Amino acid sequence: MRTLEGHKSPLVCVAFSPDGQTLASSSWDETVKIWEFNTGEVKHSWKIYEAEEYRIAESLVISPDGKTLYAGIHGGSTYYWDISTGQELGDWISSAGSNLLAMSADGRTLAGTYAGTLTVRDLPQHTRRFKTQTRHNSPSLAISPDGETLFIGDFHGNIHLWDARQGQELSVLGGHSGVVRAIAVSADGKMLASGDEQGIIKLWDLDSKTELCSLEGHSEDVLGLIFSPDNQTLVSGGLDTNIKVWGIR
Repeated sequence: MRTLEGHKSPLVCVAFSPDGQTLASSSWDETVKIWEFNTGEVKHSWKIYEAEEYRIAESLVISPDGKTLYAGIHGGSTYYWDISTGQELGDWISSAGSNLLAMSADGRTLAGTYAGTLTVRDLPQHTRRFKTQTRHNSPSLAISPDGETLFIGDFHGNIHLWDARQGQELSVLGGHSGVVRAIAVSADGKMLASGDEQGIIKLWDLDSKTELCSLEGHSEDVLGLIFSPDNQTLVSGGLDTNIKVWGIR
């Protein structure tokens, strides 16, 4: 369709607004950019000013109303901006922030993890609901559409389910043989997909907390997962440079 050019180093992550007209991107060039998707023009570009080794946005989340962009920084800080005006609205520096972010479908819950810490905030007030230690570092994070449950992958092949209201661990799904690099929840909240460093994807039934099947096709780490809105299709991206589309229903 088009090529968006402007970053000077490899990209780290991207995020679309709900209407598909706005794209956010982060890069190793230490910037976060907002693009007009139809024209390919850069609307805003922000430079991350942190300690020298912590200038990369590792996760991007756009609010459901398309008005606010949240960025989780490698060193644990979180910034958020007004997408329309480009104004920085606030930040949570280091111990108060998160490098991985996930937002509920209604835009009322923002969860983040960093260095074994889980923080959940109420939106749009940005008040902190709770902050707790998870006892494990978190290479992947997702939230259920209703904002009630958090899914945190660890380096030992496990997925930890947390109550997003009370901050309590509910259960653990185990079965991967390596680091859980990516997690996604279906739009109806009934299925979970998880991908590991061996290139294996597992599908889980969330009602029974049981594994449904394993999907094998990637030869290296699975780094990205997303379900289609109708829950019929799963898309995966891997370190092997492949994007795969799976029919799951």
